[in-house]
Amino acid sequence: MNKPVKNIIVFACNWDGLSCVEAATQQGLRYPSTVRIIRVSCLSRVHSGLILKAFELGADGVMLLGCERGNCHFEKDTGLIEQEYQKTQSVLELLGFGKEQLALARMPRGDGASFVKQVMNFISEVEQAQPSVSR
Repeated sequence: MNKPVKNIIVFACNWDGLSCVEAATQQGLRYPSTVRIIRVSCLSRVHSGLILKAFELGADGVMLLGCERGNCHFEKDTGLIEQEYQKTQSVLELLGFGKEQLALARMPRGDGASFVKQVMNFISEVEQAQPSVSR
């Protein structure tokens, strides 16, 4: 039997990512209170050490919520964000976590419904993951 997810961390970019969270709230859409939103200026500021620290502090899953490809407010190369994401997934696997415990979601500005759908799907995937790490 899979244990219920207790702690999901969402690193949301200050622009399109956070606007999705705000839109969901304004539209009265709900997601579990165990989802913690952390605003960052840009996903390019989130590195593997920060993500790994979230897991060390008890996160069951981490989602990176950012702008759509080519729409970064800071005009950062999205390839760099994806490289960091893939590198971190590999490290998590080495540590015994499932790679489905880390997600990268890119959404258009203000899409609250898609955010809620993505986060609910992510929670479901994390609940079904069976990490070999006992915490």
